[in-house]
Amino acid sequence: MLLSLFALVCEEDELTISELALQNFRCYEHVVLELPRGLNIFVGPNASGKTSLLEAVLVLATTKSPRTLHDYELVRWDNVWGRVSGQFRSGEGQAVRIAVTLKGSGEPVDGAAAAPSYLTGAKHLEVDGQTCDAAAQVVGRAPAVFFSPDGLQLVKGAPSRRRRFLNTAIAQITPRHLDDLRRYRRALAQRNALLKQVARGEADGATLAPWTSQLVEAGARISADRERFVGQLSTVAADLDGTLTGGRECLEMRYQGVVAGVSDEQEREAVLREQLDKQWSREVQLGATQVGPHRDEVAVSVNGRPLRQFGSQGQQRTAALAIKLAEAQVIGQRRGELPVLLLDDCLSELDPKRASWLLELLAGFDQVFVTSAVATEALQQSNWTAWYNLAEGAIDQERRGAAGNESQTKREDQRCQ
Repeated sequence: MLLSLFALVCEEDELTISELALQNFRCYEHVVLELPRGLNIFVGPNASGKTSLLEAVLVLATTKSPRTLHDYELVRWDNVWGRVSGQFRSGEGQAVRIAVTLKGSGEPVDGAAAAPSYLTGAKHLEVDGQTCDAAAQVVGRAPAVFFSPDGLQLVKGAPSRRRRFLNTAIAQITPRHLDDLRRYRRALAQRNALLKQVARGEADGATLAPWTSQLVEAGARISADRERFVGQLSTVAADLDGTLTGGRECLEMRYQGVVAGVSDEQEREAVLREQLDKQWSREVQLGATQVGPHRDEVAVSVNGRPLRQFGSQGQQRTAALAIKLAEAQVIGQRRGELPVLLLDDCLSELDPKRASWLLELLAGFDQVFVTSAVATEALQQSNWTAWYNLAEGAIDQERRGAAGNESQTKREDQRCQ
């Protein structure tokens, strides 16, 4: 019954990462891993590099880390540069190699490897060896979904966390979404600067017109993409949360904004412009745009009560996990291929029954990476394909054969210090 929740997705094409190579990335000096499809489990103590492996996959998928806003922090301490690359394969055998090279905070010293000549900025992106000038040329080529203990902020954190979640998820489905966000942010910054000038008497309202038009045009599309995604997400997440809680909870998500519920794009633009006009005096007084996608919210409730204010820690954690699993399913339905699923320490606060339910659900995905500090009974009894023990500067990898009972162990020097 649990697997029926993923019945629609299981019929889609598969996407997997078959090889992951790191050089001077986080604690890794150099490591190359061959990764099979199915459930990959990484077990090791804290600071052994488990999360960094998942983080590297997400950097390839989205060009950004979920753990820091500063790319140089991804580079191994005192190194001038770092690099992560991965070979992704579709179910039809088509392959794409993505690579991200990062500038570190270290200074060049005698005997140290100089940064590659192509690394002229803070970050260099490549697809199949060809330089990419913008993240939009990479994002969506190999989608991935990441969940970590910090994922609770998705339901208990500030609205900006939920907006950022939507931006990342939708960009992996709709290529133009990143461009809409770029145009919107530029128009917003220019408009806010001009509002401050109007307040000081250094400019008149007419100077805002072109930036308001760009704000309205891009904002209408962004809000439409978000509302459609949240509508799909809410339905799937409700089913998953109900499964993980034994049917005791009813999860609901609702997109909130000044144009929420408006279906026609031109009407969305008209409503957004009308709301901006109504806020004119207040905007001049505050020197900031008061309505638009940058102020919108996603309301999350369980059994009719706002989860952020009234949900227990357990309810929040289960709901956040259900939302991330739902994100993966919606991406799979919209793209025709499931994303790689990355779950960091997702079982630590689940009771044995919920942990077993979750691991059963994961069988519906083509490739999953799960990390844990402890080799729990639920993990050991799961239908895992590859098991990695991280300790003492090495990765011990054990794989099961197609029948699930043949195994081989390989030791990889990870040089994680």
